[in-house]
Amino acid sequence: MPLVIWFLLLVLPFLPSTYNNIPEEIRHKFLINVISSNFLLLCLFYVHTYLVYPFINNKKVLWYALLFIVMLGLYWLCWMLLRAEPHRIAPFQNRMPGNHPFREHSERRWRGFGSPGFVPILSPLVALLCSFCYRVILDNGVKQQLLKEHETTQLQSELTFLRSQISPHFMFNILNNLVALARKKSDDLEPAIMNLSQLMRYMLYESDDNRVFLSKEIEYLKSYINLQMLRFGSSVKVNINTDGDVDLYTIEPMLLIPFVENAFKHGTGMIDEPVINISIAIDADTHLLHFKVDNAISPNDQSKDGSSGIGISNVKRRLAILYPGKHELNIVNEDNKFSIELTIYLSN
Repeated sequence: MPLVIWFLLLVLPFLPSTYNNIPEEIRHKFLINVISSNFLLLCLFYVHTYLVYPFINNKKVLWYALLFIVMLGLYWLCWMLLRAEPHRIAPFQNRMPGNHPFREHSERRWRGFGSPGFVPILSPLVALLCSFCYRVILDNGVKQQLLKEHETTQLQSELTFLRSQISPHFMFNILNNLVALARKKSDDLEPAIMNLSQLMRYMLYESDDNRVFLSKEIEYLKSYINLQMLRFGSSVKVNINTDGDVDLYTIEPMLLIPFVENAFKHGTGMIDEPVINISIAIDADTHLLHFKVDNAISPNDQSKDGSSGIGISNVKRRLAILYPGKHELNIVNEDNKFSIELTIYLSN
């Protein structure tokens, strides 16, 4: 924006409405004076903006005051050397008609403002005021940008920490499942370990991406469910339904697993014929993911310990960071039933 303003000031004298009203005898001198004066103001503006003003930011007020005086002194010296002397223009003024535009302009310039010193005093002060305001705006913009970058860095660090929390908590529960299979000397231990290796590959290599296809996240959920079913067998029934084209949409990795993990942890103990219902649906018109998990819970559930609830609180925070204003999470815990309903606006 400053460049546009200065460009207009430099080319303004060449506009026909101004240029044609100047007598031929002094036209060249007049244009040189106007352009040189505007060029001096331009230099004053940028010298103050980028060389002198930074001393204020560095809290060197005395140096700023000294350089400010030197800068103004140099400006006035250059202006005195380049300006047109009034007595050189006066003979041309006297030969002009009383209503000539240039005569009126020059009379206003030299007498109408009270004294010839108006231009060299007021013009640089206005330029310096504009420079000061411009620099304040620039500094505020830089501060806002730094604040935004700091905020983004903090959120990214928090998100990385939340992701790192998921894996140990998740692995802790799966290892408990493998221990249970080992104690039973079950033939399912080997396929369980193979299934675990697939889960770890997803966690280590694909969960670092910003987004994964929803189909991969669903495959991950199914692998986890299969691993759990090796432990519980037919004692737990799991119904999982998917609807919609899950290959077209992406989602933050490992965002849905905490809810399924929570259902297995609290919906299988001390419950007759436990059932876990999982529903995943995509609305192609609204691009909304509808995810629902419900299960029964025992009123005497003692499975919660000091680390319980990490997954749910973790995913709440991740949703707040990754999908602000684009998700809705409802958790209901009543009448010995626990259900979550998550709606997220997804991009394809």
